[in-house]
Amino acid sequence: MVRSISAALIRLLSLLALTGSLAAPDPAAVRSAQFPAYAALMPAESVWISENYCGSNALILTETHPRADEHLSSAYVYTEIYLPDVHNLKTWYADDPEHPARSDADIATAAWQSGAAFAVNGDSYAVQGVNAVRNGHVLNACVSSYDLCVLYEDGSMQTIPGEKLHSQAAVEAFLQNAWQAWSFGPILLNPDGSPVHDFSGLGNEYLTRVHPRTAIGYFGPGHYAIVSVFGYRDDLPGVTLEELSAYFAFLGCRQAYNLDGGGSTHLWFHGSEHGWPGEACELSDFIYIEDRSREGAP
Repeated sequence: MVRSISAALIRLLSLLALTGSLAAPDPAAVRSAQFPAYAALMPAESVWISENYCGSNALILTETHPRADEHLSSAYVYTEIYLPDVHNLKTWYADDPEHPARSDADIATAAWQSGAAFAVNGDSYAVQGVNAVRNGHVLNACVSSYDLCVLYEDGSMQTIPGEKLHSQAAVEAFLQNAWQAWSFGPILLNPDGSPVHDFSGLGNEYLTRVHPRTAIGYFGPGHYAIVSVFGYRDDLPGVTLEELSAYFAFLGCRQAYNLDGGGSTHLWFHGSEHGWPGEACELSDFIYIEDRSREGAP
């Protein structure tokens, strides 16, 4: 069963049109967009309605689940993202050469300074230190056993098992034309999009326990999902990788990948931090989309 909030998207756009909040997109911008079908949905003026961002650079639709449900055994936020151009999905990261003064920071401070409408933690590249690409910059590329997730310049996303990263040439080939690349994992779906039923073979008992988690999913170029699961509370413990895998399969994603989690699980949206990560944590990187609404203007 393919699950998407496309119906919610249609309702949102209809409401925006009725209230006069939705301005027609610029036809020239639509023609020049990387994903014209999605660009045609984007308003000329960026606005917030409820907890949804309807911007010229992205549509960001959220569903907040404050308690466990039939899919996940902890509170979580599901975010569905449509982009007219993949370059609108950006990464803030420590030691960015364009902003050399940057260092690790809490997500609230850094997201606010970056003008983010939406932000989640990435893969803690400064700790992993392997195969990270940020905004088209290859920060490092080396043989690794970590599963890799690459978001390419054409908007496609591919998850690569660690065993395929057996040589420097193989790594560099997978990172060709990468816009972003994350090295954490594991991969959450089988090649046919079916769920992985057992992660015990990872050989990492800590990773397979119940934890807060952040993960990214892929429907098609320009269309993505991010799930933020909160935990480390008695009533909200977090989830297993098996649960998370089953949820992405339910959503209908073609690819899905586990990012850093635990105390690093953080979500920033509409000017405030959401969820219950359990502990404050400075991050070396986070994924974000700019707020181009009047609310987000400096």
